[in-house]
Amino acid sequence: MIELIQLYWPKLISAAWFSALNLFFLVFYGQNKRFPIERFLSGFIISPAFLSIIGEQLVIKIYTLLVLDYGFKDTHSFVFILLNVFMDMLFIILGGLLFTRFTGMYKYLGATIYMQHVCIERLTLVVSVSYPTYILWYFIFHAIVFLSIRHEMDFLYKTNAVRWKNVFFYLVGLFYILDLLYAAYFIFPELGTNVVNMQSILWLDIVAAISSLFALGYEKIAISAAREYEKKHEYYTKLQASQENIIVKLTEISEAKSGETGQHVRRVAEYSMLIARTMKLSDDEVEHIKIAAMMHDLGKLLISHDIIEKKGELTDEEYEIMKGHAQYGWDILANSEGEIIEMARVIALEHHERWDGKGYPQGLMKNEISIYAQIVSVADVFDALTSERAYKKAWDLETAKKEIIQQRGEQFSPTVVDAFVSCFDEIKEIKAKYLD
Repeated sequence: MIELIQLYWPKLISAAWFSALNLFFLVFYGQNKRFPIERFLSGFIISPAFLSIIGEQLVIKIYTLLVLDYGFKDTHSFVFILLNVFMDMLFIILGGLLFTRFTGMYKYLGATIYMQHVCIERLTLVVSVSYPTYILWYFIFHAIVFLSIRHEMDFLYKTNAVRWKNVFFYLVGLFYILDLLYAAYFIFPELGTNVVNMQSILWLDIVAAISSLFALGYEKIAISAAREYEKKHEYYTKLQASQENIIVKLTEISEAKSGETGQHVRRVAEYSMLIARTMKLSDDEVEHIKIAAMMHDLGKLLISHDIIEKKGELTDEEYEIMKGHAQYGWDILANSEGEIIEMARVIALEHHERWDGKGYPQGLMKNEISIYAQIVSVADVFDALTSERAYKKAWDLETAKKEIIQQRGEQFSPTVVDAFVSCFDEIKEIKAKYLD
């Protein structure tokens, strides 16, 4: 044991540094505000340096077994090098998985941080010529990396925008370059002696340093791109919220003509978003339908106030005029551009179409109807049934749900109705949240 400590004490120091450093970052930048000793010990054990000691000892045991017990001859030590490379990768994968598990940094973030430590440790082995220089270079390289990204640390621990997968595989490539450079000392033993001049060794060190700087530069570019993405996303979110507020005000004007409030608009929007998410539409579609659904009855702005607020049953002529609001909604939005407006335009036109083809204004049926209109149709009818109107009392939620189910395959898309039923508990929560 004492011999092993004497042989590996620089790596044991780097293992302790790895554990302490990552715990510090988790406490200072992350959510974990404790510094438990067991976390330090586990970090020490899964550190690249400590696992490399275990891997190296296993390689020595296996190689000795092959040479002494089985008489295997490997004069150039190629098998020894291959065993080292294989064992290195095996323990790196194991260490990376354990590090990711212990820290909870998934989506390649934990794997990337771990691989960065692996590359620093491997680069140190390449350029150092003694135990003291190993320690010196190890801390110098860590300082260089930290100083280059110190202003990004808080951002890195709080964002999911960085494409860590790309950075990770770039570092894997760097690791193999450094590993091959380090293997040169085994393939050409004279590199570690005075047989060759210093220019040869310096050349290896320069190749290792340039390769590592390129990897660090790539990481900086990835972080910079993530920051730019975050800024654009933040701007888009604010713009979307602003557009949503404008749309709510506009639709409130439309709803006010029938004595209703914007809560109907809000509920239909929330129901539609929930159903779309349950149907596993894309994230963009889910967000867009929430806003677009608010404009489903925009065409009512062009319908006579007397017809909209009439308490009794509409005459055939009045009903035909009322049906015109679907086309009017399309016309109002016809000259506007953008994904949300295009979706809103289609919803406004088609949300009164029926699955069986008996709806209006075009008599579309089944999947001739836009999936967005199919969703809003269910959301709109459910909210209309459960809301009080000038001409009717509100239905209770369970009765309205039964009506929606009964119209499955007739008025409504079976797929949309199934999704509606699946998320009905959440729909009830939305109804309670946005009361008239």
